[in-house]
Amino acid sequence: MKSSLTWMQEYVDVDMNQDPQAFADKLTMAGIPVEQVEYWGRDVKKVMTGKILQIDRHPDADKLVVCQVDMGDEQLQIVTAATNVRVGQIVPVAVHGAHLPGGTKIKRSKLRGVLSNGMFCSAHEFGFDDSLLLPEEKEGIWILPSDTPLGVDAAEYMQVRDVVYEYELTANRADCFSMVGLSREFAALSGKEARYPDISVVECDTPIDGKVKVSIDDEELCSRYTARLLLNVKIGNSPLWMQQRLRKYGVRPINNVVDATNYTMIELGIPLHAYDYDKVSDHHLIARRAKDGEAMKTLDDTDRTLTDNMLVIADPEKACCIAGIMGGLDSEVTKETTSVILECASFKGSNIRHTGRMLGLRSEASGRFERGLDSDSCIASINRCAQLLQEMGACDVARGIVDVYPNKPAVRRIAFSADRINAFLGTDIPEADMIDLLERLQFGIEKDGTNLTAVVPSYRGDCTEMSDIAEEVARIYGYENIPSTRPAAPISKGETGFRHEVNERISTILSRAGLNETVTFSFMHPDQLQKLLFTESDPVYKAVPILNPITEDFPLMRTTLIPTLMDVLVRNQAVKNATVGIYEIAPVYRPKQLPLTELPEQEDCVTGLLYGQRTDNSWPGKAENYDFYDVKGMVEAVLEGLGVQADLEVSDFAPLHPGKAARYVKDGKVLCDFGELHPKALDNYDVAGPVYLFEMHLDAIMPYVSLLPDYHKVAKFPASSRDLAFLAPVETANADIVRIIKEDGGEHLEAVRLFDMYTGKQVPEGYKSLAYSLVFRSEEGTLTDADITEPVNAIVKDLEEKFGCQLR
Repeated sequence: MKSSLTWMQEYVDVDMNQDPQAFADKLTMAGIPVEQVEYWGRDVKKVMTGKILQIDRHPDADKLVVCQVDMGDEQLQIVTAATNVRVGQIVPVAVHGAHLPGGTKIKRSKLRGVLSNGMFCSAHEFGFDDSLLLPEEKEGIWILPSDTPLGVDAAEYMQVRDVVYEYELTANRADCFSMVGLSREFAALSGKEARYPDISVVECDTPIDGKVKVSIDDEELCSRYTARLLLNVKIGNSPLWMQQRLRKYGVRPINNVVDATNYTMIELGIPLHAYDYDKVSDHHLIARRAKDGEAMKTLDDTDRTLTDNMLVIADPEKACCIAGIMGGLDSEVTKETTSVILECASFKGSNIRHTGRMLGLRSEASGRFERGLDSDSCIASINRCAQLLQEMGACDVARGIVDVYPNKPAVRRIAFSADRINAFLGTDIPEADMIDLLERLQFGIEKDGTNLTAVVPSYRGDCTEMSDIAEEVARIYGYENIPSTRPAAPISKGETGFRHEVNERISTILSRAGLNETVTFSFMHPDQLQKLLFTESDPVYKAVPILNPITEDFPLMRTTLIPTLMDVLVRNQAVKNATVGIYEIAPVYRPKQLPLTELPEQEDCVTGLLYGQRTDNSWPGKAENYDFYDVKGMVEAVLEGLGVQADLEVSDFAPLHPGKAARYVKDGKVLCDFGELHPKALDNYDVAGPVYLFEMHLDAIMPYVSLLPDYHKVAKFPASSRDLAFLAPVETANADIVRIIKEDGGEHLEAVRLFDMYTGKQVPEGYKSLAYSLVFRSEEGTLTDADITEPVNAIVKDLEEKFGCQLR
């Protein structure tokens, strides 16, 4: 958004003698950030207006002419090469001693022997770029209107000399995307009174009824639609003052109708659009959703394909305009246009933003609609545009307005009090001053004792609650006037949480074991679960879908860390990395139900993966590959480091190789699954060689964690050992035998360890030989054989009765 201070004078008395940068800083501090201050025409001096009285050919140059120019109080001779000069034209003349942008100085001189007392100026000499000029102004001398007075400062008369502010407004301040909206801020900050355009339209006798019809098919996307009919339209150039104001804003003049719509948009902030009346079928405009695949050619001569979530303005036969963004070429106003339907409507901002993004199309109008506009201002805007055209003599205005406004919003009221605002801001602003500040911003104030109610103007859609009122007070009062205070809340010392300490302990153990920590995306694809052999009934398939996934490869929140670690392995294999040892500590997400009605449960997991060589092939040693006992040892190291004791069982975890998979369980809860990856899963990932992995569930482990080390006094008395070897059925699990030994071993049993397993010729078929070392110790004295014999006999008897084990 830009604003000219000269133009702003129409709405509020701006002190043009003050430092423009100082006032820009004041606006910035009040939440209207001025990004840049442009000084237009500051370098233009002694350029006057003159009328060409006579043109003669130069005696010694075919491309030069000699002009006699009436400067009002004197006549000057100017030699020029311009080809567009004619007798009777009024042009800008840089006389002797003139200054032009870029440091150019003009002085009296002879051109091919003929005296020239200056030079004629083109629009470029005043600093205008081609993008802001009419076609006829891009080449040759700038021809001024025929009623321009002679001998006056051309830069002043043509309103070139000005100060222009360029703003970097936030999206919520839609009300400031207009000259009138900015004038309210100027007035409030300078203590002046804002003036608004006196809008009145002189209508002709021809009624609009029966000549223009408007319909809204989608009230969600179009809340209001108004239209006027302009008759006897004469297409031409707009007045110089309007052209100059548009140029300072950065808009190129086109013709009087288009310029009037742009001018009104900049002045009042509400975009308008003009349709050629004769090109609209049945003179009926309909706000509807586009048909899927519907095509239209926009004003930039580009064919656009639309979708059914885009809003268009159409007649009964075709789409005439992409609502709020750009008109169609088929209904464009041209030099042949004699009647115009003038439109002013209010569209849903989010839909305009979505449509513009989908089409890669953005305009000044769409930028305003996206921020949300004031529907109540549509009538004032359409009347203002009609008034401007009428005052130019460009049209007659038909009697009446078509106005479709099905759901007028209620007036917004916000309750507050001076005490609440002061408590919120940390200020001590008197109630009367607070009311004055808000009334200067056009808020209505209703008072009931100490309770106040702000009646929010329709154009302030950003004000919805008490904190917004507090912000308005703070902005105008001045942020710099609010005293700095220390926070009232006590500040406590930050400490490391228990879960964080557990994660750090695990990370330390696994890193010391030679694994590298990874950080991967929190997303997955269901195909990855199929590759890992999870059945479709497995809970891991119950995953949270992502509405806007970063790629098609990650449509779901992950329910296990294994897929992402497998992706890391595949990438490492692709770059010939022969050894991969990695782990990740991260959450997985499990919804309670789908579709989501509440946040999903988040569980922290620790997953590790081993592949390739544990040691390199270097002398004097030799290469050794990872095996099952490496992954088992790492899991046991983590559990031991956390002070967790658990039972070892056979695992049926889907991704693992049957017979080469185990798990640790405590109190019926699975703490961890580990083992060798299933060969079919290896084939699905096209990975050669065995892969070992583990997945630990921290939520299940946390209740048993003890980070304090166990303390035991140094034993005073010697230990007694017993070795027991059993013939056990092959289906008997070691964990079951160890459990019985611990249960029957009594209070003096200190440790039990399996030190040998054998199957072979000396062992009957269907049996295996298991040998255990049992350690007994007492803190009260040395144990005798009698003290040990009783528990050993109980162990042997119990194993024989429960599992059919025979003592060897």
